[in-house]
Amino acid sequence: MPDDTTINRLKRDVIDAGICTHCGTCAGLSGGTLRMEETPAGPLPAAGASAEVDLPPLAYDACPGKGIDYPAAFRAHFGRLPENWLTGPYRQIYVGYACDEAIRRPAASGGVITQTLLYLLQEGLVDGAVVLAPGRPKPWLAQPIIAQTESEIRGASQSVYTPAAVNVILPEMEAFTGRLAYVGLPDQVASLRFLQQAGHPGAQKVDYVLGPYVGTAIYLGAIESYLRANGVDDIGEVTELRYREGEWPGYLKIRTRSGRLLRAKKFYYNYLIPFYITQASLQAVDFTNELTDISVGDAWHPRYEARGQGFSVVVARTERAQALLEKMRADGLLSLEETPVEEAMSMHGHMLDFKKRGAFIRNDWRRKLGKRAPTYGYRPAHVPFSRKLVEGFIVTLFAVGRTRPARRIVEWIPLSLLGPLFNSLRKTWKRLSKPVKRKGLSTATFKVTIGGSPAKEGSRDGK
Repeated sequence: MPDDTTINRLKRDVIDAGICTHCGTCAGLSGGTLRMEETPAGPLPAAGASAEVDLPPLAYDACPGKGIDYPAAFRAHFGRLPENWLTGPYRQIYVGYACDEAIRRPAASGGVITQTLLYLLQEGLVDGAVVLAPGRPKPWLAQPIIAQTESEIRGASQSVYTPAAVNVILPEMEAFTGRLAYVGLPDQVASLRFLQQAGHPGAQKVDYVLGPYVGTAIYLGAIESYLRANGVDDIGEVTELRYREGEWPGYLKIRTRSGRLLRAKKFYYNYLIPFYITQASLQAVDFTNELTDISVGDAWHPRYEARGQGFSVVVARTERAQALLEKMRADGLLSLEETPVEEAMSMHGHMLDFKKRGAFIRNDWRRKLGKRAPTYGYRPAHVPFSRKLVEGFIVTLFAVGRTRPARRIVEWIPLSLLGPLFNSLRKTWKRLSKPVKRKGLSTATFKVTIGGSPAKEGSRDGK
């Protein structure tokens, strides 16, 4: 095959370069000639057994692994660039939750996405919703479905912290009769928006796009490591896996064939992140899912954390999305309280910095090492040297954590010791690094770039 075929370009620039985000868009556009194959580095595109890979150029253009031009996407969908580059475009920000406890309690946070999907379906505003269904085709995996019933939507209310290729469902979306809602991660949403602008028939059936905030994800090897640490050597023994079970913020729950029940508090099993963090987490710059109509994140604030139950930051990014949320509030389906953008950002300041400055630093360092890295059409105008020093420590920590000896050593330490130790270290690190990581963040400025060079007429600040 010529070197300039779409699959060869993707293989060279994204897959072999190690920057695939596992979105599944290429497989979804391949006419069945590509499939997503589970690997230690997440699900990756692989050729089918019986046919030559046939990919349209659109599969490369819409690939978020190489990067998506966010300013162009903002202009196309919102008609403007964001006033605040940390949060992306928005009309109103709330803190809230689903009023129905049967929806709120099983959800990862406040149940807002689940309630919104149910409302859209019940009111006939959509005929189905693209969601990720946990436990399919195996208990430790998840696969996208077009949910058309209340039970299917409720069954998809949990978080999934390992990569899943949502956009492999594009052919089903194209064949679907009716209008759709879509729930995806930032890279999946960015790819969907590109497809919508390109006129893809399945993507154009989507009327409402919702999605969670996304900080870090972990490879499936993290779950295998946790299992080994608890004496379970084969992930095939797992019959049930839930990442945010129980009272908010929830706990990891794993049930095995032998009847064992393994549990770990959310902030305890987060010790796995430094050892199994995905490359996509390190290169992505979109934390708040900026190209959605409605995005939702945990409301990490002492005022809400002390109350438990589950509270969410809810961002309405379009006029129609805001009207939808207000109607649901008026109907008693959602409890929503308007929240200043500054308070909403303060709930996630550490992760906003990790994405909006840290990711750009990490991607720049990749390029200096001769590796490929995504571009996003904008970048910080300035990053203090002190912030780069902090990033050097973070990158070193992750590099050491990824080594086989480090991963094995951590499996020898009981969770009863490791969990509290990691949580204590996490809090200490956030306290010590806060002066540097927060300094100048709220007033950071960003430049729109064209072809990697600053566009003189395109500067916008992040205030």
